Amino acid sequence: MSLPTPEYDGRTRDEVVAGTVAAVRRKVGTWTGQDRTDPGRGLIETCTDMVMALRDRLNLAPDQRRLQMLRLLGVRPYRPAPAQTEVVLQLAAPSPEPVVVPAGQEVATRPVGEAEPVVFSTLTEAALNPCVLVAAGDFAESRKADGALEGMLTAFGPGVGRTVEPGGPAFAGPAFHLNLPYFGDFPPPGDAFADTGPVSTGGGDPPSSSYALVVLSVPVPSTRVTLDVSMGAGLAPKVGTGVTRGHWEAWQGTHWTGCRVVTDTMTVQGRPGKVTLDLPPAHAPAQLLLHRAAGEGGSDSVQRLRDVGLIRYRADAGRSPLTRVALDPVLAVSVPVVQAGLVRNETLGTATGTRGERLRFAHPPLPRSTDPLVVEAVLGERTAQWTYVASLAGSGPDDRHFTLDPRTGEAVFAPVVAGARGPRQHGAPLPAGAVVRIRRYLTGGGARGNVPARTITVLRTPLPYVSSVTNPAPAVGGTERESAAACATRLPLGSPVPERAVVPVDYEQLALAASAGMARIHHVRDAPDDALDPARNYLPWRPAKTDVAFTLAPGTPTLPAGIQVTTEDDETVFTTTREATRVPPDAMGAARLGLVPGVTAAVGMFEAGDYQADGEFSGPFKEGGGLVLALVEIKKPHDPGRLTLWVTAGGDRRPEDRIAVSVFAPSKAAPWWDTAAPLAYASAPAQEITLADGTTVFAHPVHVSGSARWQAAVAGGALVSTAPDAVDRQGEGFPTEEAACWIAVQILDPHGTPTTPYTVYADSGTTDPVPAEQYEEHDRAREPFSSTDKPGQVYPLLHSPVYVPENERLPEVRVGNENWRTVTSFHDSLENSKDVVINASTGQVHFGPEVTGGPSGTRQYGAIPLPPGTPITVDGPYKTTLGAAGNDIPAGRISRPKNPDDDRIVGVRNISASHGGKNGYTDTSGGSTQAGVTLMVVPFVTADERGWFPFHMLTPTRDACDTLRRSLRACQPEGVPVWLKQPVYHGIRIDARIVPADYRTADERAELRAAAERALYRYFSPVGGGPDGTGWPLGRPVYAGEAFRVLEQVPGVGRVATAELVPVDPLDGSASDPVVRIRCGPGETVYSVEHRVTVAEVPS
Repeated sequence: MSLPTPEYDGRTRDEVVAGTVAAVRRKVGTWTGQDRTDPGRGLIETCTDMVMALRDRLNLAPDQRRLQMLRLLGVRPYRPAPAQTEVVLQLAAPSPEPVVVPAGQEVATRPVGEAEPVVFSTLTEAALNPCVLVAAGDFAESRKADGALEGMLTAFGPGVGRTVEPGGPAFAGPAFHLNLPYFGDFPPPGDAFADTGPVSTGGGDPPSSSYALVVLSVPVPSTRVTLDVSMGAGLAPKVGTGVTRGHWEAWQGTHWTGCRVVTDTMTVQGRPGKVTLDLPPAHAPAQLLLHRAAGEGGSDSVQRLRDVGLIRYRADAGRSPLTRVALDPVLAVSVPVVQAGLVRNETLGTATGTRGERLRFAHPPLPRSTDPLVVEAVLGERTAQWTYVASLAGSGPDDRHFTLDPRTGEAVFAPVVAGARGPRQHGAPLPAGAVVRIRRYLTGGGARGNVPARTITVLRTPLPYVSSVTNPAPAVGGTERESAAACATRLPLGSPVPERAVVPVDYEQLALAASAGMARIHHVRDAPDDALDPARNYLPWRPAKTDVAFTLAPGTPTLPAGIQVTTEDDETVFTTTREATRVPPDAMGAARLGLVPGVTAAVGMFEAGDYQADGEFSGPFKEGGGLVLALVEIKKPHDPGRLTLWVTAGGDRRPEDRIAVSVFAPSKAAPWWDTAAPLAYASAPAQEITLADGTTVFAHPVHVSGSARWQAAVAGGALVSTAPDAVDRQGEGFPTEEAACWIAVQILDPHGTPTTPYTVYADSGTTDPVPAEQYEEHDRAREPFSSTDKPGQVYPLLHSPVYVPENERLPEVRVGNENWRTVTSFHDSLENSKDVVINASTGQVHFGPEVTGGPSGTRQYGAIPLPPGTPITVDGPYKTTLGAAGNDIPAGRISRPKNPDDDRIVGVRNISASHGGKNGYTDTSGGSTQAGVTLMVVPFVTADERGWFPFHMLTPTRDACDTLRRSLRACQPEGVPVWLKQPVYHGIRIDARIVPADYRTADERAELRAAAERALYRYFSPVGGGPDGTGWPLGRPVYAGEAFRVLEQVPGVGRVATAELVPVDPLDGSASDPVVRIRCGPGETVYSVEHRVTVAEVPS
C-alpha cells in the first residue's frame, strides 16, 4: 500500500470562479456576472487560472513534499493482523472411524443484517480418533524410561487391591473396537514374557510414585473428553464445594503436562459427577508395562500395552482420591483457527532470473501469520525454496530469501543496492524459466475478527459426523491496516520504521509493527516507585533439622509435638514436630551365673551359662541355694544413668508378693559380689506394665538410677560394655558387639523354686527419635508500637527472621481491633486498602506509602493506620529461625528443655548433627533491579452494536504478549528484558436525560436512546475513543461536562437536561456517588462500564 498524495484544495476551477463572482456581487450589487462576454468576468477567469497554477506551490506544498519523501524512504504502514482463537467441533454421534478436520476448513459467524460474516480457517489438520476406556485404577509407578511407564495397576480404593485386567468387562466400550490395542499385547499370565522383550520386573523396590491412571485405547490430542468420576474424602472442602480436587495431566511421550478442566460437576464426596477435559495437542502414544500382584500369576508377570493414551489424576496429600472412572463417548475436538482465508497451490508466474524480479500474489498475503511464507521454484525435476524475511538487509547473494513490497504486496527477489563499495545483491535470484508457486498462504485480517465467544457457529463446508462448531473463547489479536494519514503523522521526516530498538519511540513503533493485536502501545516513562516494593521476600528462611530423643520421668508415656529444646547456652532453640512416645520396656538378653568349680578366690569365681536372647533364666547359682544370679546385657540405646529395671517372676503369685533384687557391676579383673553393698536394691510388689508388642505383664520395679552407688559407678566408669570383660568364662550365643553395659542381677524369691523363670526388662525412659526443626515460637510483638498519621510507617514489630512453613502464612498484623491483610507489594493496593508488607528477614512491618511522580500522579497506596496512637501488635503465634546458623550442631549438644520446670522431661539429646538450614533473601531495593523496557499495552477489541465490550477483553492474551516480545527480541539490544503492563482503568457510567428536538414515537425514542448511548460508549473508550478517536489519552481527566457535548452532537437531540458522571468499579460493578471530575494519572485511562440514557416523551 503506497502513501497517496493529498488534494490540497478540493475545489474545481468552476467552483473557484463561482466563489469569486459571488464575492464581487456582494460588493457591487448592480453587477450580475452572468454574461460570460463581460470584461469583468474575463478578468476573474484569468485570475482564477493564475491561482490554480500557483496552488500546488503556495498552499500545502511542504506537506506534499513530506509525503513524497516518506514514500521514497520506504515508510511502511502497519499491516493488518488476523484474529486467532480455537473452535470446538462437536459430533452428532460416535464415529466408528477417525473424523478428520482438514487444514483450511472454513468456519464463520452468522451474518447479522447486511454485514458479511467473519470467516475463519483452520490452521492445522485435526483428527478425532474414536477411543474406549481400556483400563483405570490406582497405578504404582516403578520405572519411567524411554517413553514407557512401568508399574502395577490395581482397582480403585484403599489398601492392596486386585490387579486390573486391561480390556476386561469392567471397561467395555461401544460396540465398535477398531481402536483397541491388539490383544496379543496382553499375554496371558502363563506366558507373561511372550513377545515382550526385556522388561524390568521392579525387583521388589517400592514405587517411586502413585496416582490414578486412565488408559485409553489410543491417544486423542486436542480432543475434549468427559469422564464420569467419583471421589473419596479429602481435606476439608472449600465453601460451596464438596471435594478438594487434585490435578489432571496427560502423557506427552516423555513427561506429563496439565489438562485444562472445562467443567467439573463434582460437588459431594462419594457421589458421581462429570469432569470434562481438554487434552493437549501433544498427547502422544505410550507404552505401558503392567505387573501383576503377587498371587495373581506370579510376581514377575508383565503385560505390555502399546500405543495407548494415558491420563492421570494426581492428588496431593489430603486431596480427594478417585474411586470410580468411566469414559463418555468422545465427541469433540478442538482446532486453532485464524481470521483469514487459506489459498492453496497458487502459481505466481515464470521467473526470468533477473535481479530485483517481482512477482505478484493474487491476494495480499499475511507474512506474520503462524505459517511461514515459502515459495517454490520448479525447474524440470529440481525444486528450490525461497523463504520470506521482513528485510533483505542481512541476506547475502546466496541466501534464498525474498521480501514483500509494502506498497504493492509483490514478492521481491534479489534486489541490487548501490553502496559505497559498489553494488550489492541481497538474496539469491530465481532460476530463469522456473515456475514459481506457493503451496499455501493466508490472506485477510482486521479488527472485525475479534469476535466474542460462542459466535463462530457456522460450518461453511459440511463434514461427516460433525453437527456443530463453536468458539469457547473470544477471538483476539485482529488489527486493521494503518491508514495513510496515520502513517504520515506518526513518523518524522526521514524516519521510517526503525530496524533497531534504541530509544523509547523505537520500541513503540516496532511493537505496533509486530501485529500482535495491540491498538495502543506506550513506553512507560514514570518515576521509579521503589516505595511500593519495600520488602520482597524472594527466598524463604528454612530451619535446620535434627532428631532428638527424650528421657521421660516415670509415669510419663508421651510428649506432644511442639516441645522446645535448646543448647546448653540457650542460644539455639529447636522445636519437635511430632509426638514423642516412650520406648516400652524390652527384654534384656541374659545368662545364668554359676560358681566355677574349684575356685575359692573372689576374682573369677563365676562363670556364665548359655546366652538367652529372650532374657529368661532360672536356677540358683549353687546347688541347694536360694539366690539366683544372672548376667544381664543392657542394650543400646538405653542410658545407664536413667535406668529402671522390671523383673518378672513365673508361677502363681499374689499382688502383694515381693522379691528382693540386687544389682552389681561384674568385672573379671576385680571382686564385685558383695551382698552387703549392692549398687542398687529393691523389694517391691509387682506392677502391670505394657511391653513393646502390646502385651501386659506384672513386674517388680528396680529404680536403679535413683541409687547413689549406681550413679557413682556410672560416673566412675565401673560398668563394662562387653561380656568377656564381665566374666572370664561364658557359654554359647553371646553377642560380640558392645552394649550400653553388663550388670549382674541377684534375686531372692521366697516363693521361688529351682525352675522358676525370671526375665529382666529395661526401661531408661527414652523415647523414639523424633524430628525437630530449629525455630522458636512467639505469640507477641518484639515491643508495642503506636501509629502516627504519616504515610509509609515502618515498625520493627516482629522477632526475626520469620519462618513460614509451606502450609502457613505470614503472621497477621493487628491495628487496633482489626487484622490487616499481608501483601507482597503495594502495587495493587487502593487508597483505603488495609494492607501491610512484612520483611521476613528483619521483622519490619511496612504500611502504605504515598508515591509522587508515578504512573498515577500523587497517590496513596494502602491505608494509613488512623487515628494516631492506635496500638499496632501481632495477632497469633509465629515462628522465627536462624537459617544456616542452626546447622552443624554436633550430636549431644542439644541437651536441655527450654522450660526447665517441665517435670515430664528428665533429659534430652540430639542424636544427629543439625543440617538443612538455609538463609532467606528479602529484596529491599524496591524493585529497581528490574531493569529493562516497560511498555503499556492496550489490545484491539471488538465492540457490540452499542460500542460496548467486556472489561476482560482489555487484558492481552499470553500469545499476543509472546508474539510482541519475540518481534522485539530480534531488533533490541541483547539482554534487555521487555516488561508489559496494562494501564489502570477507571470505570465510569453516565446517567443522562435528553430531550428530543421534536415529537417522536416510542420506537423512535428507543432509537434515539440507543444512538445516544452508542455515542457515549465510543467517546469514553480506551481503544477508539477520546477527542481524536485513537483512544482515551493516558492521564486525561474525565469531566461530567464532556457528556453534555457528546450527547448534544447526536442527531435528534434537542438538549441535554442532566448528565451525571458516576465512578464504577469495572470488576464488580459497584458504583460510587456522582462526581464532577475523575482524575487520571499518567498511566490511567477510562472504561465505560455502563451508560444509562432516558429520553423525555415530549420536547420542551
